[in-house]
Amino acid sequence: MKQLLVDDVGEFGLIRRIMHDFIFRPELLVVGPGDDGAVYRTPGGYDQVISTDTMVEGIHFTRDTMSPFDVGYHLAASNFSDMAAMGAEAVGFVLSIALPGDLPLSWVDRFYDGLRACCGKYRVNLLGGDVTGSTKGLILTGTVTGMVPEGKAVTRSGARQGDIIFVTGTAGDSAAGLYALLHDMGEEWPSLTVRHQRPEPQIPLGILLRKAGAHALNDISDGLSREWNEIAKASGVELEIELEKVPLSEAVGALAEKVHRDPLAWALNGGEDYQLTGTISPSDFDTIKKEMPITPVGRVVKKPGTGVYVWRHGQRRLLQAKGFDHFEK
Repeated sequence: MKQLLVDDVGEFGLIRRIMHDFIFRPELLVVGPGDDGAVYRTPGGYDQVISTDTMVEGIHFTRDTMSPFDVGYHLAASNFSDMAAMGAEAVGFVLSIALPGDLPLSWVDRFYDGLRACCGKYRVNLLGGDVTGSTKGLILTGTVTGMVPEGKAVTRSGARQGDIIFVTGTAGDSAAGLYALLHDMGEEWPSLTVRHQRPEPQIPLGILLRKAGAHALNDISDGLSREWNEIAKASGVELEIELEKVPLSEAVGALAEKVHRDPLAWALNGGEDYQLTGTISPSDFDTIKKEMPITPVGRVVKKPGTGVYVWRHGQRRLLQAKGFDHFEK
């Protein structure tokens, strides 16, 4: 039996096929998918937040390392993570996708299954979007809308001298998982590969940190070295980090030892962990440290100041931003 392709049903046939089970918070919806635009409402007393993220086949993923379900889940999670980094709640999602005509319809079905699974888990309405053709592989763009109490959004620019620098969860798992997948070791390290394929945006932690008084936040999308440098630059401060305190999972340490790699390289430069890093006052940190998986890794030591300095093995050095850069040669 011939496998159906995107070309076999065309644009409008494809839209009819995927248009179901999109809405998880109907109380925020006025006009749903299927019209020229979606209409949604934001409750009084809230600011709106918007962000967008794109995944390109061959750059962000390959079909060898991610199933179509994984790709859909990952696309939604990476967008929702931006809301977590603002201390905001994700509420709406719009999708624009460019698909090759010879792509199997079964791939598209499973992609949307993954997308719906992530949207359902975090109660985000999938409001619609656009479907077009592509001659250069899959190009998938998501735009997320969110809400945060008026004037309460947490930015990168609020770090204050004396703040504690923290990391939630563990760092480097996604990069280690990708390494395992690319070296045919994925089945040996399932806890790492799932962190790469289906990361979890830390929306609940972002909200807790905002309520606790976090001064600055960033999600770990491009590696800790880049996220810390972004906070230092935006806030005009100098950060001092003790690298031995960066939280690493046992699996990351074990894989690194097996393949003779420095596990901190995955944490600092790998990215796509979608945990949170930021700054908070020492007193507020003491209040919340028992409520969430959070690790102190350093301090904001100077304002005004620029740059990130790290201590390791008794030596202090400047930490360059070496995380993922799309245009770095």
